[in-house]
Amino acid sequence: MATRDGNGDPDAELSGTSRTDRRHWVGADCRTVPPGDHVVMKAETLEEVLFPGLNLVVRQAVVTDDNLMIDAAGCGPPGTCPQCQHPAARIHSRYWRQVAGLPVGGHRMIVRLRVRRFFCDQGQCRRRTFVEQVASLTEPRRRCSTAARAAMKAVAVGLGGRPGQRLCTELRLHGRRTALLGQLPAPAVPTRAPRILGIDEFAFRRGRTYGTVLVDVEASRPVDVLPDRETSTVASWLLEHPGAEIVCRDRLVAFTKATSQAAPDALEVADRWHLLQNFSTAVEKTCRRHRDCLRQPADADSDQQPIAPQSPLLDRIGQRHREVNELAATGMSLSAIGRRLRLDRKTVRRYRNKDLEGLLASAQDRGHNQLWRSVTRVPERHSWPVWPGTALSQPRVTSRECPRGPRGR
Repeated sequence: MATRDGNGDPDAELSGTSRTDRRHWVGADCRTVPPGDHVVMKAETLEEVLFPGLNLVVRQAVVTDDNLMIDAAGCGPPGTCPQCQHPAARIHSRYWRQVAGLPVGGHRMIVRLRVRRFFCDQGQCRRRTFVEQVASLTEPRRRCSTAARAAMKAVAVGLGGRPGQRLCTELRLHGRRTALLGQLPAPAVPTRAPRILGIDEFAFRRGRTYGTVLVDVEASRPVDVLPDRETSTVASWLLEHPGAEIVCRDRLVAFTKATSQAAPDALEVADRWHLLQNFSTAVEKTCRRHRDCLRQPADADSDQQPIAPQSPLLDRIGQRHREVNELAATGMSLSAIGRRLRLDRKTVRRYRNKDLEGLLASAQDRGHNQLWRSVTRVPERHSWPVWPGTALSQPRVTSRECPRGPRGR
């Protein structure tokens, strides 16, 4: 550490300051700063200490209460295209990117890096531009430095998700639960499929992107995850991993075709959950379709008016039905009625086209499915064979027995 004039002992100037002021002294400047203010460090010191041997030029470093913000720029030679390995000759543009690094002195370090985007002048290459990478610091599509990712991986291997996130918070690392789990290596996929293979779909993003999960039903462990639910993808996996004797799947047509193409000798069954769900859905649809037949008809000569609703839900339905039909009688459109009553257009159409008695009957059938209350007791009454690892083979846990904790994905 040098003094203000570059000569002398730095402790001589520090002798008259308090311990709080000493923590806010900067080596290349040697000026006291109040504890609440930020400190501007000299750039050359950080280049030698934090980024030795890297092609970086540090322009400014600002210390706040919890963060160390470093503005830097790449100064290395033009890189090569990651696809064709051809060296770049022209700069397309420049932009800022933030890279989280290892903590320094109890502060979170964030590097605001000014990087260059280059043209790829090879006509045969499909890539038109690419961004320079600073060796030992940045990686494509990563927001953490190489050293920070290594530290996060060590924390994830030792502690896992949420405990690792709490430790990263104490260590001033930018490690969230999902980011830590993403550092773990994927488990190896067995060469042969399990004897009882479960195939089902799941949503990466509901309504947009779906994938396929393959499960070992006997061991109750996932085997592999496929990026989509197409027939060709599932069939290719079954051809590469033979050995499935029983395929437990749902009613998706793509899974049916894939199983018949890649594993024609396998026995195709439906799991008990889908059987009960499909059965309850079919019974519920049938009952709704024949509701008029199941309801006891009133006498033809009876002039009694329908009984007024007694619950707040039925009162609201009756009021909305009356308002929608009154406005529809004046010639207003569905969209205009929806804006007037703050209802969706499809909801307005349902209130206009259906009679009040049918709407009230549908509302009374809402809530918990009555069929599931009796279906969940079926395994207790009948001695059905239960596959180990399925949902119905486990003891049923009520809501009172479930521990309540913070919600998570």
